[in-house]
Amino acid sequence: MKLPLIAMTMDQSPAVDIRPFSKGADLYFLNAAYSRYLEKADCLPLALPTWLDFSRIPGLIASIDGLLLTGGDDVFAGAYGEEVISGEWRIDPPRTFFEIELVAEALRQQKPVFGICRGCQMINVAMGGTLYQDIPSQVADAIQHRSPDKPRWNYHGVHIDQQTLLSRILETPSLRVTTSHHQAVKVLGHGLRVCAHSQDGIIEAIEAPGHAFVLGVQWHPETMDDDSSSRLLLQAFLDQCRK
Repeated sequence: MKLPLIAMTMDQSPAVDIRPFSKGADLYFLNAAYSRYLEKADCLPLALPTWLDFSRIPGLIASIDGLLLTGGDDVFAGAYGEEVISGEWRIDPPRTFFEIELVAEALRQQKPVFGICRGCQMINVAMGGTLYQDIPSQVADAIQHRSPDKPRWNYHGVHIDQQTLLSRILETPSLRVTTSHHQAVKVLGHGLRVCAHSQDGIIEAIEAPGHAFVLGVQWHPETMDDDSSSRLLLQAFLDQCRK
């Protein structure tokens, strides 16, 4: 049986980056947790750097069986018409616009799309939505969503809305998740619906009912090895990729 080919988007460390591993080189990189996540299932991963030639995107999407949008640097607020709030966060405009085109083409070709953390936010932005650029400064009484001391994770509960794709996959009304983000869905994109939220009202998962599988989760299932929800999410995504 042919193994599904899954494209994973990557982060960029430009030559001017102060991160020590960059050392003056322009690099693309991927957190190993995503490749290890896919390694647990029968599929072929493809690490996808940001392309500047968007004309190649239709052929790329046609060649893969599914698109996994990974976490990483902040989504560029200009993509949804806002000025960037100044802060300490890294922003990746080229990746933002590249992923908007990827999502649009994947939707057009009816390819499964799975977004994790930043990937969830990108699905929303690609479909016309907006984001909270910084939860602590824009959402009153928000709980702690960002890990203050990574690589250790922050944890909180998530309530799953019933009669959604997510609830059918996980078959539970709630779960405890690993989390590290300071941005989140604000105005929902066209054709999307909320399928989970945290106790402070922050949207924790979105899906597109008009498509077989377009799902974004704000948490990090790739790090939740001891939780069955991690396996169930990946399996549901790959099941659609095999069709």
